Amino acid sequence: MTGSLPTEVTVLTDVNVLAIGLTEDHPAHDDVYPWIENALNGPNALLVFDYYPLRAQYIMRSNFGVDAAAARNAIQSLVRSPARIVGATETTLLEAYEISAEKNHDVYDSFILALARAYDADYLITTDADFEDLCDGEDTIYTNPIPAEKREKLTLIDG
Repeated sequence: MTGSLPTEVTVLTDVNVLAIGLTEDHPAHDDVYPWIENALNGPNALLVFDYYPLRAQYIMRSNFGVDAAAARNAIQSLVRSPARIVGATETTLLEAYEISAEKNHDVYDSFILALARAYDADYLITTDADFEDLCDGEDTIYTNPIPAEKREKLTLIDG
């Protein structure tokens, strides 16, 4: 699958993509990990919002049953990797609210789009299925790497 992914692009992920990508036995790992791998070991740049490593570790432990030391080691490895840790500014937060109002969409999802805009992300990779409308007309391309039929099963498993 890694051969079919775009190259020399900047990728912003949501927290679930990070948690799934760092959990090798997760049922969607093989769908998600190539995006992370291409950014860590290949030609792409991975943007990680600064709070996501902490939240991803929590998701890995509480939702996916990953051992505490294994989750911590995976997250620390990610933070030490070539991934770029990015933060929000007052402008980013205000833009999230503007996007939310303009597009009549959840402010949290709008925040992820505001981050993508702020850091000129080429791709926004998320496990959420409702970003298509949110990203319509944006320079950032929305991608959910998990096939729809698998997403339905994961929703039942992961909540």
